[in-house]
Amino acid sequence: MAQLLITTVGTSLLTNRDDRPWAGWNGRAGDPLPDAAVVKQWLDQAEAVTASAETNTLNAIGVHASDHILFLHSDTPEGRFCSERLQHLYAKHCRQVDGRSLTALGYSHASFSQKGLKVLIEEAIKAVREAREKSLNPVFCATGGFKAEIAFLNLLGALLEVEVYYIHEQFREIVRLPRLPLNWDVQWVLEREDFFQWIDDEPRPSTEVENRLKARPELRPLIEDDADGNSYLNAAGDLLFRVAKERLSLEPRSTWPDAVARPPQEKDQLSGVEHHRPKGWKNFVSRLCAIDCVSQVSYDKAAFGGEVVKMLDGTNGVITVRYGKSDKNLPLRIETSARGTEQTELVKEYIARCLRN
Repeated sequence: MAQLLITTVGTSLLTNRDDRPWAGWNGRAGDPLPDAAVVKQWLDQAEAVTASAETNTLNAIGVHASDHILFLHSDTPEGRFCSERLQHLYAKHCRQVDGRSLTALGYSHASFSQKGLKVLIEEAIKAVREAREKSLNPVFCATGGFKAEIAFLNLLGALLEVEVYYIHEQFREIVRLPRLPLNWDVQWVLEREDFFQWIDDEPRPSTEVENRLKARPELRPLIEDDADGNSYLNAAGDLLFRVAKERLSLEPRSTWPDAVARPPQEKDQLSGVEHHRPKGWKNFVSRLCAIDCVSQVSYDKAAFGGEVVKMLDGTNGVITVRYGKSDKNLPLRIETSARGTEQTELVKEYIARCLRN
């Protein structure tokens, strides 16, 4: 399945210290932004791992020609500058690249906490919804940007069942927070929907909010006062309210397929002749056969083309895997009890993780 890589953007493209022509750039000292043409020329030749936090993460995940990327940048000149350079870079690597400014997500403390994070939540949820409407798999790439952005995207990913990827600037290994099968009490929010909707509709004077909170004291941690005399949902309250509404609009999530009543050794339909097969293939095939929903593993040349792990027949739960390296690999056909593209995609993702591990 093609992906929508929802990527937060920081300023590491400008601030990383190496041999880049603008090394030592310091926005706080009033340094002007580098020439865009110079940055583009350098970025086209640079190593993805060291060019920026965003390119490092996208490189580790793998960007395919069918993928889409959405860069979410702060409401600052340098955030917009870095986002535009990254958009130009990836326009030639995938099907579609876009950028969106997170209004009010800047250096002002009040603006950041009361408005900026809410815009991040709104735009991230909107992007997830658009991805699913287009049959794209949404993924959060949460390496770049403010640390608070990363924290909120991790929470959003858990509540909306979206994978989150992160790489620390000092490390090469990617950290993956998988789609978690969490159940949380959406009903708690819905039972208080009148209050959430009321305070979200327009600015409400703090005195009026206080009167309402007397009957709903459990909502106090989700409210914050502003210098303008009004009270608002804080970023956490806004997240809960918006995610609850979004979860209700989603279709029921796919369940794991039924187990196949067949011993693992009978599922292995590969020939016993070991001709030019990659190292470790027996252990990998045994691992596949041990998966409860797998009914058969066999040789299939159809696995040679396209993605390493791909859905061959979503209706009947058939997946192919190309195991090994480019100079020596084994094309496998995996038949499962999955039925339908959603359920088959669930198994495909699991097999892809087995392959990486």
